[in-house]
Amino acid sequence: MIRIPTTYWYLALCAAWLLPGLLGHSPWKGPESETFAQLLAARQQSDWLFPVSSYGAGVFPLPFVWLAGVLGNLFAPLMPLHDAARLTSGIFAGLSLWLTALTARRLYGEQSGWMAALALLGCMGLLVPVHEINAYTVQLAAAALFAYGLARMLEETLVGGGLAGLGLAGLFMSGAWLVAAGLSISLLLLPALFPSWRSSARVGGSWFALTVGLALIGAWLLAAGSRHPDRLVQWWQQGAMGHLVFLAMENARYNPFYFLYALTWFAWPAWPLAAWAVYRLKRGGWDSFRLWMPLGIFLVSLLAISLQTGTEQLQSIVLLPALAMLAGAGLGDLRRGAANALLWFSLMVFSFFALVFWVYWSAFDLGWPSQLARRVAKLGLKSEGIRPLSLLLGVAVTAIWTGWLIWLKRQQRTPQRPLLVWGAGIAFVWCLLMALFQRPLDDRLSLVRVAEQIKAHAGDAICVKTVNLNQTQRLLLAYHTGLEFRSLNSDSCGWLLGYRKSRKEVPPGEGWIKRWDGARPGEKSERYWLYERK
Repeated sequence: MIRIPTTYWYLALCAAWLLPGLLGHSPWKGPESETFAQLLAARQQSDWLFPVSSYGAGVFPLPFVWLAGVLGNLFAPLMPLHDAARLTSGIFAGLSLWLTALTARRLYGEQSGWMAALALLGCMGLLVPVHEINAYTVQLAAAALFAYGLARMLEETLVGGGLAGLGLAGLFMSGAWLVAAGLSISLLLLPALFPSWRSSARVGGSWFALTVGLALIGAWLLAAGSRHPDRLVQWWQQGAMGHLVFLAMENARYNPFYFLYALTWFAWPAWPLAAWAVYRLKRGGWDSFRLWMPLGIFLVSLLAISLQTGTEQLQSIVLLPALAMLAGAGLGDLRRGAANALLWFSLMVFSFFALVFWVYWSAFDLGWPSQLARRVAKLGLKSEGIRPLSLLLGVAVTAIWTGWLIWLKRQQRTPQRPLLVWGAGIAFVWCLLMALFQRPLDDRLSLVRVAEQIKAHAGDAICVKTVNLNQTQRLLLAYHTGLEFRSLNSDSCGWLLGYRKSRKEVPPGEGWIKRWDGARPGEKSERYWLYERK
């Protein structure tokens, strides 16, 4: 029998977690729609140097805009722009897994590398963002790149310094400028904190990292300032400095422990494994670089993001690579009781979710149980009978998961098994969800069905003026219909589209005839009305 190398099994697991859901559906309601709308606005500006966010003074993360633009042009004949943009998130997420594994491998050994990657992909808060059009994935990759560069500086100072500098520039240009500043200061303090870092080569590597980072950041700031000085000043005053807690307004919402609370679920199960690793690694001394490199990156980054107001949970994504590296190191000597607890918890949780998904599939495709089927119908998930392809894919995914568990049971027990089961389990439930429900969810959560109705009634319109629609809605509807949606002040349009977060119609006045009204399937909290001028 041919024995497949372990590396290929891990690569297959990472691919099974990363690839499903990246392609084949329109932008969904929520953060993905908002991010894609900002990307559309940036493309309309045709300014790849300083694409201003449509939602304030912030600059849209440059690396995401650049890569999404390249992929959009490269794959234009093969895939729509929204799939290319979502693929951008997948590339940055895959790069993060790879760099996290390489860093842990250099610090703690070969086996810890793959375990760190599994700890990262197993983080519960990471599952949905990496399968969305989400610019925060740039911060994830940049944080992992900085850590890898720092670890590589132990042996190759210039190469490692250059990579760390690229990571700092990536953090700055993706919006985590305060994290980049904190890590830059930490680089200068390394010789004072660690005797092993006082060699001329490593000190030079630290300065080289700062030089590379500052050169890239400075080049962008100079180029942007020469073309858009007003934008740059506004971004710095409002988008960057405006969120610092020291300069915030008195009524600004601020909780210094917000991210610690968020990490309890967002970084599960990486954070308890990382805490165990810190406990074990401190036996080698508190001056151990293997302990303090990821721990220091985590603490500095946590402090940096905690000094900002207007926070959201996704900002903690920058903390995950360091936690995952420590988690990979802590598995080798994990207590048997803790390992078994994580193992059985994983099996119960993911088996429960699999059962729930199959029950909902039965209600959706077969109409049984009938009460649940009626509830699913009220959610806007319209059944078309049995879908053979979805059924086949769901059965295949479930069979692979079951067969893998049977195979794993016959293998020798190792400390890595619990995290392996958790990572495989989270990949399994995501694959199963996409196999059974990607198309119904697309109908429910995207604006495609609304756009189709507008296109069917006003397909020959020169433009459509809008009432109460925000910029995200206008940009997405324009993207899906090919029509031009203008503000209410435009008097030259023969069509009008109104929107309200209620079902109560507010007629636009005399001179208009209603041609259509509707909403997303199952959406009860919003309504669209389409009128034609008499």
